Amino acid sequence: MITLVARMGKPLNATVMVQEQYGLALNRAGRGADAERVLRTLLDERGPSSETYGILGRVYKDRWSAALEEKQTALAAGLLDQAIDTYLKGFESDWRDAYPGVNAATLMELREPPDPRRKKLLSIVKYAAERRIASNAADYWDYATLLEIAVLSGDRKAADIALKGALPRVRELWEPASTLGNLRLIFDAQRRRGELPPWTENIERELTKAKEASKG
Repeated sequence: MITLVARMGKPLNATVMVQEQYGLALNRAGRGADAERVLRTLLDERGPSSETYGILGRVYKDRWSAALEEKQTALAAGLLDQAIDTYLKGFESDWRDAYPGVNAATLMELREPPDPRRKKLLSIVKYAAERRIASNAADYWDYATLLEIAVLSGDRKAADIALKGALPRVRELWEPASTLGNLRLIFDAQRRRGELPPWTENIERELTKAKEASKG
């Protein structure tokens, strides 16, 4: 993708979608600083965008994860706040886009102590996801979003309903794997605080099976 963008003519290369995917590809290739530059330039030139902020939030989330692995506690805390703020700006840019909203809420749960803003945010993100499902345009990610919200809210019934909606819509193994990765971050944080409900074990088990089944 990075090579393809370099070969494109300037009018096509400069489009928002191409630059967003370019930033995403750079980050996946381990070039986070270049990805940040591309995405920030896009925001400066084109204005706020939930998609652009969502990708930039992922850049900071990956940096946070790397800092944690290297046991750079203070740096990790700062990067976590930066990722939260970026995802939040994305959701505030377009409240119909639940992706940056649920990521902001999830990362708020991981703060020590958890960010109290997450409770108000969850209800708004939930409404955004529910409206998309009601429009008959739903896919795996809409139900996965509701599943993550239900776990964050401690709502077992809603989690069961969302899981049943998500599993039949799995298309590729990276989808349940991505959801499982986010949920495990939540589970670990709640476990450390002694707040992890036992019913989350079934969610982890079912998503693991879905990930494995998708390999076929």
